[in-house]
Amino acid sequence: MCEPVTALTVASGALSAVGQHQSASAAARAQNEASMGNYKYQLKVRENKWRRERERYAIQKTQYKQQLSENQLAASRAVTAEQTRLNNAFKSAAFQNQSQLVQLMKLQGKSAARGVRGKSTERLDNDVLSAFGRNQSIMAENLMSAQARYRTMGQSLQRELISSNNRAFSNVAVAPEVGIAPPKPVMQSGPSSLSLIAGLGQAAVQGYGAYKEFKAPTTELPQPRRPLNSY
Repeated sequence: MCEPVTALTVASGALSAVGQHQSASAAARAQNEASMGNYKYQLKVRENKWRRERERYAIQKTQYKQQLSENQLAASRAVTAEQTRLNNAFKSAAFQNQSQLVQLMKLQGKSAARGVRGKSTERLDNDVLSAFGRNQSIMAENLMSAQARYRTMGQSLQRELISSNNRAFSNVAVAPEVGIAPPKPVMQSGPSSLSLIAGLGQAAVQGYGAYKEFKAPTTELPQPRRPLNSY
């Protein structure tokens, strides 16, 4: 009557120990799979972000090169406009100078035709030459002002070109870098085989305790008494 109870107790404890071991192993395995899945997802997110950053930077570099070309073209047009302005000033001065020379010759010719002599001729010539000299000075001053303006505008355009190029470069000054990789997950080791062995051993001990508890008491038979005359 005691052996079935003992066997049932041992079997129940063993099954419980095995079940707990399997449950703990399954929980650790599920945790590891979840951690590894999350780790792979973070790696994929990092890779996608790095790809987008590279694509964005490539577009910015293309735009930067285009902006440099546009800045240089705008500066060249502005310089050409200033050169044209200066050239026109020199052309205008040349035409004015020629016109004044012609006018001077006409005035001198008229004086000679009227037969003016002596001090009157000298005074007239001085007045004509003085007017011619004043006009020449005005033209020279205008040409100097035009040249100074051209130099000033050239320096201003150069500074503006450098400033525009620097602003364009600010968009590509810092190249993107790949983000920091996520830390690798710490894998759960799960229960060891020693814990299963310990559980089975504990089940055996519990079975032995049940065996002792339900064991029938030992009944000793009375020993037969020897007859007195047997000595």
